[in-house]
Amino acid sequence: MLFLAALSASLLGGLAERASAQSALPANRADALLDAGRWTDAEDVFYADVRARPRDPEARARLGRYLAMKGGLRTGLVLVDEAVEFGLETETARAVATPIRALIGWRDRELAGAHDTTVDVRAPSRDDAILRFAVVRRSGDTVWADVVPRMIGLDSAASAKPIVGLETIDALAPEVDVANGSMRLHANPRAAAAAVGRRYPLLRTPTDVRVLLAPGRVRSLPVALRELAPRWWQLDPAHGVLIVR
Repeated sequence: MLFLAALSASLLGGLAERASAQSALPANRADALLDAGRWTDAEDVFYADVRARPRDPEARARLGRYLAMKGGLRTGLVLVDEAVEFGLETETARAVATPIRALIGWRDRELAGAHDTTVDVRAPSRDDAILRFAVVRRSGDTVWADVVPRMIGLDSAASAKPIVGLETIDALAPEVDVANGSMRLHANPRAAAAAVGRRYPLLRTPTDVRVLLAPGRVRSLPVALRELAPRWWQLDPAHGVLIVR
């Protein structure tokens, strides 16, 4: 698959991609509600703030950032660009937009020429990772790369245990059969729409993917997977869902 070839080449070259820090937007009540696991209430506040102050650049940028966290990257970016037109400071706009643009770039690259493929996976070697898959170097040796929910792109090949950001595969709706140690990557970004299983909302930031296990119970994706202990799971970050069974 093109993705795996590109990943191997990047690891060999020691390349890495880093997202900017989370935006400099001041935290507000909606952000506090997100942190408290009251995601529906938070969404209501994001929308209400824009309705009440349609030309407030910070309110529009917050809504755009939130929609991007749910997977609506292009819609979110449009709102951030509109916030700039309404007076959002350049540095703040750059901080909000940079990780969104990075994710759009990753997803476009992943889907270009992609086809369905299945790869072997193992349990992660780190607490902050969700799984490992094999990467073959040009020398012929194989290393197992940990996939973490932080936006770090591709880690250095110099490490005996490379680390890969989830953004390198999430456009391909990764479907993991834990019992059989395999991961299926899909060329169709809507492949998870018909998947059978229990659905949990998720939000992503440049530093994490959060899962809402229940009202008030927000966990990082690696922690959520350990708590749920599924035999099978699928990620659909483009639509803000973790599916498990």
